[in-house]
Amino acid sequence: MKLSTIMAFLLLSVSLTPVTACGETVSFPLQLDYPFLKTLLIHSAFTDPNQTILISDPANDCQQISLSNPNVVSENHLLRIDAEVHLKGGILMGQGCLFSIEWDGYLVAHMKPVMNPDTWELSFDPVDFVLLDKDRRPEKGQLWDYFEAPVMERMRQTRIVVNDPIDQFKLFLLSVVPVAEQPRVNAMLATLRPGVIGTEPEAIKIEISVDIEAVPAAAKPPAPATLSPREIDDFIAVWETWDSFLVQTLMSLMDKPLTPEERETLLTILLDTRYRFIGELEANAPSASTDFVREQFVDVWKKLSPILKNHLSRQPSANSWGYLAFFTSSDALAALDKLGPLLNIEISRNGLIRLARMLSEDKNLTLQYNLQVNPDLRTLLGLGSPIDITGPAINEKLLEQEDMETEPETNIPPSSMNGRQLIVSKLYKALSPRICWAGKSGSKAGMKEMKQWLVTKDNVEAHLEKIKPILAAATREKLKKNSIPKSYHNMFQHAVYATAWQESCFRHFIIDNKKLTYIRSYSNTSIGIMQINERVWRGIYNIEHLRWDVTYNVAAGVDIMNLYFIKYVLPKLKSLKGKDLSGDDVPVCSLYAMYNAGPGEFSRYVKRRKTGKFTEIDKHFKEKYTWVKSRQWDKLHDCF
Repeated sequence: MKLSTIMAFLLLSVSLTPVTACGETVSFPLQLDYPFLKTLLIHSAFTDPNQTILISDPANDCQQISLSNPNVVSENHLLRIDAEVHLKGGILMGQGCLFSIEWDGYLVAHMKPVMNPDTWELSFDPVDFVLLDKDRRPEKGQLWDYFEAPVMERMRQTRIVVNDPIDQFKLFLLSVVPVAEQPRVNAMLATLRPGVIGTEPEAIKIEISVDIEAVPAAAKPPAPATLSPREIDDFIAVWETWDSFLVQTLMSLMDKPLTPEERETLLTILLDTRYRFIGELEANAPSASTDFVREQFVDVWKKLSPILKNHLSRQPSANSWGYLAFFTSSDALAALDKLGPLLNIEISRNGLIRLARMLSEDKNLTLQYNLQVNPDLRTLLGLGSPIDITGPAINEKLLEQEDMETEPETNIPPSSMNGRQLIVSKLYKALSPRICWAGKSGSKAGMKEMKQWLVTKDNVEAHLEKIKPILAAATREKLKKNSIPKSYHNMFQHAVYATAWQESCFRHFIIDNKKLTYIRSYSNTSIGIMQINERVWRGIYNIEHLRWDVTYNVAAGVDIMNLYFIKYVLPKLKSLKGKDLSGDDVPVCSLYAMYNAGPGEFSRYVKRRKTGKFTEIDKHFKEKYTWVKSRQWDKLHDCF
């Protein structure tokens, strides 16, 4: 990647001040962190063999100085550049050097960064030089006197040209605003100019200023209208690219030595981001897709960028330039969000692909959204190996040949649904991921196996006696391998039963249009007895087997509950110890709140508990948990 391109993206690393309806000047920094600045200096100044600065006396080849291995930091509001020094001196005599001496030590140079406002060239004015010996004590010899002036001149000639990146910045900004806005944006960009340069602990920041023209005060936006099916389709498509981008970004950390806390942060970011999307889908009037994705990007980047920068910028790599471009571009997109309402800036599919290619060595990356299991993603998030698959796959033709006489029954009982959700149910069904079928392992025996899991009013008790052992076995197997204290084991088992009851009334298969199929949620994204959401758990569980394998679906549900209980419930309850959270059901009810809506739901549930303002879903689950504990299994008849 060319330096000009990288610097163009660096120019986008902005922290904008608020813009009012009146014309004003907006300032934002071009930030060059010191590891990156070191790389730029090496490419700009240390250009002699082996990344050195080699200076010799034209009249005396016996006198040479070599500077190498520079380091850049901030000190006393100046740029401090440390470099290793090798001095060589002697008297030229014919073809040789008499009285030759050599000396090794260090050079410490304090420089003042300067930006030329006409040429957009970054240069460095020497303030002082200090020569240190190997023990870093000031050198008092006179050999340095021969080289001080030429070294200062060589450093003063160092230039980092940003004129071309400024043009790249302009083109980029114009590409992310509507055509109608481009004349106003061009007028704004014509005022772009450099300002004050500050040396801060982590980076130098060059203030860039631009004049924003006055715009009329915006009218109060109308209430969002319900999106059409086509608009929802577009909404989903843009978000799928964003979700693929997020996974691709997380996978850049696959081989890094992450701490358990960092892995948990990555897991929380991914799950909460996906649950927010599901919540948006279930809203009656989801916001415009680009606004939603932009908001998610900004929120995620604040949490994710420290981990990425910590692990990807500390050590040189073949893709260091790409990493630097990615960081600064992402910082820019997050900061430019503040200009979004004024300039109609959008985070588009093409923009996300462009970012992802910076982070990846695959420059043809297209961010395809697929539902396949990604074992590496499980490992990265601290989830271990994929769970075992024991049941058969299904052949689509087999199901097409099986007509059932039972009346269609397509949805989960609406005990936890509201009227708004029921209205949009049919709309989302058409937009859900299409069924993914196995091609070889289906059989008539497999169909018979599935038929035995159908539930009617007449076989509720018999079905319960078949499904409870599967739930109990999956729970026992998980409890053998985890660190849940024994005092919670009974509670956890009851929670598993109550969750299966709440989610599906213990059903996995139903009859839809005279065909046997897996049970789906009203939004058509959660499936099977444990209602595993396909979009939330994409890449983590086998979607095909979640749909068609009862045992696998149960195992995945228990796996998720175990994950939430160990990584979130127990630590969070410990941190809340002593606060007003009375009730023995707090662990199990908070567990289900997260199972239903993601890790972020824990704090929301605690708030609801303190205020006593529980949701209908909270109430329904607690009711079923109470029935499980008191063995009121006859209540299951209410589902049918």
